[in-house]
Amino acid sequence: MKLFYTLFFFLFTIQLSFAQSSLEQLNNYIQEVKNGSYEPVPQSILSATENYQSLLESLETHQNDSLALVRTRAYNISKRIGQNAEFLTLRQQAIGQQITALDDADADIRIKAINGLTGFKNTDFTDEQQFNIINRFKPNRPHLEIYARLVGFLPSEEGIAPLKQVLSQTTDGWERFNIQLALARKGDTEATNAIINKMNTAPVNDGFVYDVVPVLVYSRSEEVFKFLEKIIFSEEANCSSANPDSNAKILCGYRVMEYLAPAIVDYPLATDKYGELLTNDYEQALTEVRGWFKANLDYELVQDTY
Repeated sequence: MKLFYTLFFFLFTIQLSFAQSSLEQLNNYIQEVKNGSYEPVPQSILSATENYQSLLESLETHQNDSLALVRTRAYNISKRIGQNAEFLTLRQQAIGQQITALDDADADIRIKAINGLTGFKNTDFTDEQQFNIINRFKPNRPHLEIYARLVGFLPSEEGIAPLKQVLSQTTDGWERFNIQLALARKGDTEATNAIINKMNTAPVNDGFVYDVVPVLVYSRSEEVFKFLEKIIFSEEANCSSANPDSNAKILCGYRVMEYLAPAIVDYPLATDKYGELLTNDYEQALTEVRGWFKANLDYELVQDTY
């Protein structure tokens, strides 16, 4: 029995030492930021999974700092810890901190908070957290277009009415389009039809592929994906080569098939962390994707990611 208590005390002491070490590293890092350092956060902090709870609690203090740069780093670390956390409670704690950042005095922090929240699965959010995000959606909300997509990303149906209300009060074309995308993600037929009508008259070129296709993929709408399939199967070479030394035009489907990869269940092609296809033969990859679509008419869309 004495040996048991000795071993327990030894392990507890080691764990406490590790916790103090990661917290000290965090506080030292924040102090360096205050002193003007632009060094990235030490990986040892982000990998201290056993101390995530203590780190998140400590970060709340730094998120109230008077310096915007300190708050920015503190919210960023919180986001990265949350998105890496195994336990739902920790992910939700980090989400709560990002929601607080939505009202920060610094505009850059607010937009980073919106983008940070989209890096979680929508099943991670509590009902209260979803309500708090939706309740902030107003016609004069800064970055209205990406905030609308955040609201549409959440599984709560409570976001539909505010989206429609703001849509009726908004005249900006890009903002309206993004609100319609958010409604399409909710399954709204009218918004989906409006998007399809716009796309049927839009020229498919570099600008369309790089600026519009990613938000179309966000919609997770079967009808919108059928439109994207048409680009995959098109033989019109309207896009520029990735090779800066080449003026040759290529099929726009090469880039579109990359954007589709994270959004379709059992998609035949994989991508790296940068979204690039893991292939050295794009022609063969496009042929494979076309064949897969022909053989899988009723494929499933990934709904829990942004």
